[in-house]
Amino acid sequence: MTVVTEPRIRPPRRSPLRGGRLYVWMVAFALIAGVLSLAFPWTPSYDPWSWLIWGREILHGKLTIAGGSSWKPLPVLFTTVFALFGPAQPRLWLIVARAGALLASMMAAKLTARITWGLVSRGRPGVSNSSSREWLAGLSPLARAGALAAPVLAATLALLGTGFTPTYPVPMMLGYSEGFTFALALIAIERAFDGHHRQAFLIGMLPCLDRPELWFIWGPYGLWMIWRERRDVKRALAAGAAVLGLIALMLALWVVPQVLGGRKAGGLISHARHNHSVHSAVNSAFPFWTELSRTIWPLVIGRVEAAALLLIAVTAWLLVRDRRGTGSWREAVKRNGAPAAAALAAAAGFCWWIGISLETQAGFAGNTRYTILGVLLVYVGGASAYAWAAIGVARLLGRAWRRGGGAAGRRRQATGAGMRQAPSAGLRLGGASALMTLVFLFVPGWFAHRLPSVESVRLALRYQAELRQSYVSLIKRAGGPGKILACGSIMTDNYEVTMLAWYLDEPIPRVNSLPHTLQTGRGPNVVFQAGPTSYTPGNLGPTPLQMATWERGWQASNGSRYRILTAPPVTLYMDCSAPGPG
Repeated sequence: MTVVTEPRIRPPRRSPLRGGRLYVWMVAFALIAGVLSLAFPWTPSYDPWSWLIWGREILHGKLTIAGGSSWKPLPVLFTTVFALFGPAQPRLWLIVARAGALLASMMAAKLTARITWGLVSRGRPGVSNSSSREWLAGLSPLARAGALAAPVLAATLALLGTGFTPTYPVPMMLGYSEGFTFALALIAIERAFDGHHRQAFLIGMLPCLDRPELWFIWGPYGLWMIWRERRDVKRALAAGAAVLGLIALMLALWVVPQVLGGRKAGGLISHARHNHSVHSAVNSAFPFWTELSRTIWPLVIGRVEAAALLLIAVTAWLLVRDRRGTGSWREAVKRNGAPAAAALAAAAGFCWWIGISLETQAGFAGNTRYTILGVLLVYVGGASAYAWAAIGVARLLGRAWRRGGGAAGRRRQATGAGMRQAPSAGLRLGGASALMTLVFLFVPGWFAHRLPSVESVRLALRYQAELRQSYVSLIKRAGGPGKILACGSIMTDNYEVTMLAWYLDEPIPRVNSLPHTLQTGRGPNVVFQAGPTSYTPGNLGPTPLQMATWERGWQASNGSRYRILTAPPVTLYMDCSAPGPG
C-alpha cells in the first residue's frame, strides 16, 4: 500500500523588518549603547534633575512640585523606580534617555527601509512584500547587494541625519526625554500602519505622558477605534471602555501629582508659557515665522527637505492620476502604497513643525527638542525620496539598454557576433544608488559644516560633567549637605538649581536662582558661582560685580566676608555668620 503524503505548505515568511523580535533587539542594542556611553563624562541637565528629584520625593512620600521644569509623568515614572537605587538614579535615567534617543533614530531608519523596500518591490512584476525574500534569493550575490542598495542608502541617510540633527545629540545625552518619547511614538505609528490598532493606542499613551501635543492625535485615534466597531455593540462598548479608561488614566497622571505636589491643576500651561529663555522665538515680533524659519527649518539638511517636498508633490500627482483612471481613491492609494506612506510621513513632519510654531505664537517656549518628531518624519520621507530616485534611474537605464540593445543586437546577429547580456535589475539599482549617494553628498555642495561634530558634542558634555563634579567636590569640602543647609540661604546659577537641590537632597525651592537685576545689601549665605572653561565660553553667574556688591553688603552689616572655595569652573562663597536675605 502506497501512502501518499500531502506536501507540507510552509507559511509565508515575514519580512525581517517586521515583528516584535526586532523591537526587542533594537531596544537591547540601544540600552547596551546607553550603558557604554557612561564610560565618557556624563551628567543630567536642568529638566532631568527636576524629574530625578520628584521621583525621589514620590518614593519618600513628600512631593513638592515647585520651581524646576514642567511636570512630565513619563520620565518621573522611571525616575521614581530608579530612586530605589539611591546614588545610581541619575545614571539609570541617562541610560534610558540616551538609549531612547538612539532608538528614535533607529526607528526612523527602520521605517525608511520598509518604505524603500516597498518602492523596490513596487516596480517588480509579480513581486510583493510577501514574496520579496524569494525574489532576492533567486539573485546572484552581487545583484542581491545591488537590490538592497536603495533601502540601505535611505536607512543610512535617516539614521545619520536624525542622529546628527543640530541641538539633538547634546540635549539627549544630557537626559532630556524627547528622544525616548518620539521613539515610542514611531513604534506606535508602525503598529498602527500594520493594523495592530490596540497595541498602537496602548503604546501611544506613553509619549502622551511627555508631550501634550500628541493628545490631539492620540485622542481622535482612540475615538476612531470606537467608531470602527460601531456595528458590534459589545466590541464597541469594550473598545470605548478601554479607550476612555486610558484617556482618564493619562489625564490623572498629568493632573493629580501636580495638585498633590502643591501646583495648581492648570500649572502645566502657565509654567510652559512663562518658562522660556530670552533667546526663544516667542520674544520676537512674529514668533510663528521666527520659530519655523530660523529655529526649525535649519534642523534638517536643505536637500532632504527639498526631496521630501518633491516627493509629496509627485505622490499627489500619482494619486490624482490613478484616481481618475480607477475611479477610487482607495485603489489609487493601494497602487501607490509605498510612495503614499513616504509622502504621508513627510507631510506629517512638516505639519508637526507648523504646530510647534503655532504654539510658539501662542506664547510657549518652542524649544528645538519639541520639533524632533517632525525631524524624524521629514527624514523618513526625504531619505525615501532619494531611494525612489535611485529606483527611477535604474529603470531608465534598463529601458535605455533595451532600446539600444535592439539595434545593436540586429547588427551583431548580422556579423555573427554574440548577444551582449544586459545587467540585471539588481546591478542597475546598485549603480543608481551609488550615483544618488554622490548626488546627495555633493549636489549642490558639501554640507558637513551644518552638522554637529563629535568633538563639539564631546566638549559640551565634558563641560556639563565638570560642573557636576565641581559641585560635588565643593559640597564635600564645605562639610557636606547638612553644613551647607544649616548655613542659611543658598543661590546658584539658574541652570544648576535643580542639580544642586538633588545633591543637597532638598526640594527645588530651597535653592534660589540668580536675580534678574543687580541686588544690593547682604547676599545669600551660600553662593555657587558657575563659570566657563577655556574650551566652552560663557559668563560667570553670579557676575563678579554682583559678588562684589554682596561682599560689601556683608562687610557693612557685621564685618564678615565670604569664605571662598574653588573647584574650577565653580567657586563657592560661604558666610554663615548671620542669616542672609530670604
